[in-house]
Amino acid sequence: MDEKIIVGVDIGGTWIRVGICTPDLKEENIKTKVTKTLKENEYSISKSVILLISDLLTENNISRDQLIGIGLASAGPLDVEKGIVFNNANLGFKTIPLKEPIGQVYSKCPIFLINDGNASVLGIHFFEADEDEKDNLVYITMSTGIGGGVICNGRLLLGKEGNAAEVGHGIVEPRSIHQCNCGANGCWEVYSSGTGVKDRALEALETSSLDAKILMHLVDGDKSKITAKEILQAARGGDKFSKHIVDSCIFYSMVGIGLINNFFDCSSIYFGGALMKDHDIILPPIREQYKANPIQFTVNHPPEIKVTKYINEIGLRGALAFVKYKLEGNKIIPLS
Repeated sequence: MDEKIIVGVDIGGTWIRVGICTPDLKEENIKTKVTKTLKENEYSISKSVILLISDLLTENNISRDQLIGIGLASAGPLDVEKGIVFNNANLGFKTIPLKEPIGQVYSKCPIFLINDGNASVLGIHFFEADEDEKDNLVYITMSTGIGGGVICNGRLLLGKEGNAAEVGHGIVEPRSIHQCNCGANGCWEVYSSGTGVKDRALEALETSSLDAKILMHLVDGDKSKITAKEILQAARGGDKFSKHIVDSCIFYSMVGIGLINNFFDCSSIYFGGALMKDHDIILPPIREQYKANPIQFTVNHPPEIKVTKYINEIGLRGALAFVKYKLEGNKIIPLS
């Protein structure tokens, strides 16, 4: 095999996904591997990425000389010039080097670093979006944290350091007592991410008078086993306490979506991430609100609200699309 190969990497708070593909990004040519995000030290993530790339190359009889680009999509914030993550909320360490340790192993191959939300919206753009929505498109992930990416007037919004569209750290409750892992109070992530849903539930269990029997049954009475998954499952089953927590997640998502639409006037917002496995609970009330009475949250015409069909893999596909667009000089990527 002597084809040229590109590599995509999606680094999240829970999982690291790596994929290889030919530059045409044909579905049948995408090969992937996944591992848990290790947080033993600041080099754990780069070591995991190096090992996964090596395994994929070996298993598919590909040499390093065939690699023409590596795209690293990571939860941010990022310093693209230095190739590091800084002030991160969910990767275990505030500062994490990525480009330098990976570049030591793959020194002949250009490495491109991008925020995972920005990568994901490129994945939506290439693999999924309709032509009439591609120029004004937003992606939001609701998972360990909340992240986003924005394409406005046909250009990916990056910002001065590549950290535009950190929507999860927008303040949706200015007087909140709840502190986000980033250090601020009242972030959207505090209320509507998987971590936020779990934390709000654990806090509320101490004082709430609402019935939580279904939730506690799901975890065999052990509060330490509660995650967003069990809360959503319990809410689906009619648990009043869990429904209250999920309703809060939904309300603050309405606030977040409204702010995004006011700022970017987008045609469509695609959602992904682990919480979207239960999108049938979360998104219908939001769609109904924006259909019946959008002015409560946005002054602009409301966007279409959709779910990506690549719920867990859109970040990885976005990393691949990012490399493709960079190598081709696609106008959607601002010149750097």
